[in-house]
Amino acid sequence: MNNKKYIFISVILILCIIGFIYYKLEYSKNTFAQIVSKVGTVNIVDKNGKVLSEVEEGYKLETNEFLETKENSSATIRFVDNSIAIISEKSLVSMSKLKYDQSSKQSISNILLLKGKIESNVTNQETFGSEYKVTTPTLQLAVRGTIFNVHLGGKETKAFVTEGKILVSNDKSSLLLKTGYGIVVDETNELGSPIALLSKPLIDINELNVEYYKKYLSWQKLENAEKYHVQIYSISKYDSLVYDKYINETELNIDSLKNGKYKINIIAVDKYGLEGFKLEEFFEVNSNPKPPIINAPINNEKSKKILFSWKKSDEADKYILEISKTRRFDKILIRVNNLNATLEKISLPLQKGEYFIRMSSIDISKNKGPYSAIYPFKVDKK
Repeated sequence: MNNKKYIFISVILILCIIGFIYYKLEYSKNTFAQIVSKVGTVNIVDKNGKVLSEVEEGYKLETNEFLETKENSSATIRFVDNSIAIISEKSLVSMSKLKYDQSSKQSISNILLLKGKIESNVTNQETFGSEYKVTTPTLQLAVRGTIFNVHLGGKETKAFVTEGKILVSNDKSSLLLKTGYGIVVDETNELGSPIALLSKPLIDINELNVEYYKKYLSWQKLENAEKYHVQIYSISKYDSLVYDKYINETELNIDSLKNGKYKINIIAVDKYGLEGFKLEEFFEVNSNPKPPIINAPINNEKSKKILFSWKKSDEADKYILEISKTRRFDKILIRVNNLNATLEKISLPLQKGEYFIRMSSIDISKNKGPYSAIYPFKVDKK
């Protein structure tokens, strides 16, 4: 009887152990990274770059799958520990290792970057053995709770940290890259000295008025900046990268955005191609009622007035017209309120000089819409 009881208990224990091992293997096997937001065309490809399928939001990206973003496209990926990676346009990545242990809360997320750029926002990983790592053909970048970017272009890998720190290593050496520093590794594969990042640009916050988006946006030129990286994110539960361009100017016209909430980042880029600290501002697009379309003003020599005309907006009950000496409209020279929407022109006296005009609409419910595109003009003779 005792032998039978012993055998029975032994069998139960063995089955429990087998079940536990099976559970652990299955859980690990089913660990994935999820695409929580995407813009444009994002594909799953094979190792040769052949498109296997186009993916949508909610797709579960498993170990060794290759993800490709096309031009003007991006993907936001959430990992099991809630770390976030934003894959920029024209990038190719693979989830080289995804692992999560539910009992210990240990998470491992390893990404292979083969082309393009990854922006990572990593949660604090206090569990022993947890890691978040980005690997390129020449570098490994391991972190424990930080915000950092990795660029792979041609024979160069660039990495920079704006919060926290990362361990950068290759087959020759390693170094700790702290907040405010970046590194560039070329074909020699030598880890040079960390390079201090540029500070964030300065902007007039009034340029991003919450209700208006067809705006001329400008910022101060930053010393030692070679160009600027401008990113616009659509804000929801997870940010979607909808605009991602490098420009040489210190100005930008923001248009063609749908109604909604947005975040804009403006980042100075130095001669090494490293990006500095970002200027981050939030704004909202509210494009209704639509503004009128302004025509070119006409000088009236006899009356010494300037004739302004516009194409009417069908959504308007009233108009607001503003004229300023500056594109920012920080000092408004003339403001005409409550222009009747049946009007299509108005004459105003102006002295010789350079000016800017803009208009907006007010609908029948008293809702004020966005400003029109800013129209510059010159008065030559007065």
